Amino acid sequence: MMALQHTLYRPGIMPGFLFLLILLTLLALPRPVLAQAQLILIIDDIGNNRSLGQQTLELPGPLNLAFLPHTPFARSLAEQAHQSGHTVMLHAPMANKTHAKLGPGGLTAEMTPQQWRDTLLDNIQAIPYVTGINNHMGSQLTENSAAMMVVMQVLKQQGLFFVDSLTTANSVAQREALKAGLPSLKRHIFLDHVAEEDIIRQQLQKAIQRAQQRGIAVAIGHPYPETLKVLQQELTALSQHQIELVSAGDYLQNTLWRDGRDSARYGIAPSKYQLQPFDYPSLEARP
Repeated sequence: MMALQHTLYRPGIMPGFLFLLILLTLLALPRPVLAQAQLILIIDDIGNNRSLGQQTLELPGPLNLAFLPHTPFARSLAEQAHQSGHTVMLHAPMANKTHAKLGPGGLTAEMTPQQWRDTLLDNIQAIPYVTGINNHMGSQLTENSAAMMVVMQVLKQQGLFFVDSLTTANSVAQREALKAGLPSLKRHIFLDHVAEEDIIRQQLQKAIQRAQQRGIAVAIGHPYPETLKVLQQELTALSQHQIELVSAGDYLQNTLWRDGRDSARYGIAPSKYQLQPFDYPSLEARP
C-alpha cells in the first residue's frame, strides 16, 4: 500500500492524468477574439462630377462620403450613397487663408453668428440623409473660436457629429466640439495631398499602420482618378491586415452613444440624424 501511494503521488509533481484533464479543459474554453483595427475612410468633394462620384459609390465600404452643398449632383449621389450603405456627410465650405473660392454655402469670418447658423442649416438641409459634417478647406475659419462655437451648437441641436479635417495645425474646431459635448473626430492621414498613385498607396499604408497601432485611424481622400484606382485595388485586401472599414457615425455611436445613455448626457436628440427646426440659442457671448 505504501509503495502504491509513493508511485501515484510525489510532492511537487502533478499526476499525469490531472495535468491532462486541466489541459483539455483549457483547450475547450472559447478563445478570446481579437478586435479588428478600424479605419474610417472619408472621401471629400463629392457633388460636382457625376462620373467620379458614381465611381466613388462603387468602392467597397462602408465609406463616409462628404458632399459639397448646392452642387449639381450632390443630392442624387447622396441618395444613392445612403441606399448603398455608405455614411452621408456634409462637406461644409469654410474660409481659408489662401482665399481660394469656397463655392456655394461658404462660411466666412465676415459673417454674423446668425448668418453662420442660417448658412450652415441651409447646407445641411441640401444634403439628404446627412449624419455628420467635416470642413472643406477652413484653414482660416477653424481657427476662429467664435465661429466654431456657433457651428458646434447648430450641429448639436441637429444631432450631427463633426470631423475636423485639420487643414491647419491651429484648428480649434474639435476643441469647441468637445466643449459643446458634440461627438467628434479628427483627421489623422490625408491620402492624396499628392495625387500620385505611389504616394497615395504609401499614405494608405500609413493609415493602416496607425489603425493597427492605435485601434482606429481617420483618413481623408478625394475622388481623384488616381485615388479611386488605388482604393479599388487596395480596399478589398484590408481584411488581410485585420482592418475593418467603419462608418464614422457607427464608431461614434458605439463609443459615445451607447444605448442612448450618452445621448441624454450630451443633450442629443434620440433621433440624432433627423433635422428639426429649433429656436436659435443666444451664442453671441461665451458663458
